[in-house]
Amino acid sequence: MPIPKQVSYEAPKSAKMRIYEALREWIIDGTLQPGEKILDSEISQYFSVSRTPVREAIQMLAEQKLIEIRPGKESRISEIDSIDIPQTYKMLAEIHATAVEFAFDKISEDAIHRLKDANQRFEQAFLRRDIRGCRSCDNEFHDIIIKLAGNDFLSFFCETLSGHAARIENIYFSKVGDMDELIHEHKEIISAIESGDLERAKEFMRENWLHTPEVLEK
Repeated sequence: MPIPKQVSYEAPKSAKMRIYEALREWIIDGTLQPGEKILDSEISQYFSVSRTPVREAIQMLAEQKLIEIRPGKESRISEIDSIDIPQTYKMLAEIHATAVEFAFDKISEDAIHRLKDANQRFEQAFLRRDIRGCRSCDNEFHDIIIKLAGNDFLSFFCETLSGHAARIENIYFSKVGDMDELIHEHKEIISAIESGDLERAKEFMRENWLHTPEVLEK
């Protein structure tokens, strides 16, 4: 029996990773509020696992500064106002510009099609005022390039910073009345890639990330 060429196998996620991803999303979307106390006993019961993977997941989130661990006391969700917004987005701008450089020669026509599709769905989500959908499609757009860059260190730094950025963007997307500029920046990134202009693609990527703090300051 021939094995289908298009099927990709993904190993089942460990309990630690399932809990990490769930907690991270809950912190980002506000299900878990800043300052809220985290009880590993409640989390282990919710996921029907021992406390060990829960504590490992919490430690991963603490390393990303999304959870504050107070030894011998308690763990709480980090406050958003402790985030330096301009610095966070300046670092993200440079990381994603570097990702464009690393990925540039690997971006196929299929990848360009996926970038266009993600941007189109991003626009549609905003028209519906679907904030979670906006963030999801925006993440998908940028993740295509991050994955093509193929650098573990870059991916790690991006994931660490993007968790904080995503919390900010829940405020950002609800505040912005018009997404035309953001959507246009995505299109300019794609256009520069299609025309083989690396420096222009990097510059539009920087502008795309630096746009958010400008809006929040208004």
